Amino acid sequence: MRKSIKIRLGLYFSLTGILFVSVFLPEITLLFIVIQNIDNYLLWLFIALLMPLVYLLSSLTFGVLHSQIICRYLLPKIEPGKYTHGSDIAYLYAVSVVSPSIFKSMLKAYSFVPHLYSLLLGKFLWLYGLQTGKNVYISSGTILDSYLVSIGAGSLIGVRAIISAHITERNHLILAPVTIGKNVTIGGNSIIAPGATIGDNVIIGVNSLVKKDQVIPPNTVYAGTPARLLSKIEDGDSGENF
Repeated sequence: MRKSIKIRLGLYFSLTGILFVSVFLPEITLLFIVIQNIDNYLLWLFIALLMPLVYLLSSLTFGVLHSQIICRYLLPKIEPGKYTHGSDIAYLYAVSVVSPSIFKSMLKAYSFVPHLYSLLLGKFLWLYGLQTGKNVYISSGTILDSYLVSIGAGSLIGVRAIISAHITERNHLILAPVTIGKNVTIGGNSIIAPGATIGDNVIIGVNSLVKKDQVIPPNTVYAGTPARLLSKIEDGDSGENF
């Protein structure tokens, strides 16, 4: 690894740590106030009600500054292609692929409210490049390589589904964008591999694998490992019988 890359990664980790501590100073201050006024129950109640809002604002502040400044200038987006492991680009990518994880973990604090985490995740991963239409619902799935993934309006990503725009083959890292159309349902525990293209009004069954570079035509139901055509969806058919 070149010295310049080591410096860049060192700056990334250092600035990320500093930002993380800085944006949560309000929460630390509120806790300090509670400790100093331990017998003031009204103050406890007020701060307990205020804390979720303050935490959300701190999380969004972190997401904006981390994604738009630190990641943008220290972890440039890697173009789709084939890269050798151990190269400078591969090292940068290894860090960039997990860079949204801190922000995702912050949002998980709201998972105690039904559906709130999923709604927040779908709304705010655009900070890290995810392209989504309206009314996209992302359950507890995993979306890697956000900036290489696009999801059309009205689509649903099931529980523990994985969408990844990268794969390792022998000694190479391969990046290829993933495109998911409108009104698509991705079943729970399914895997969508790099380069996959899924058309509009498609249902991907539970525990299915959409292979690398596989093209799923619109208005169809696919399932299995690898995913195969089960049926076509006719006009007016929502696929409830699948």
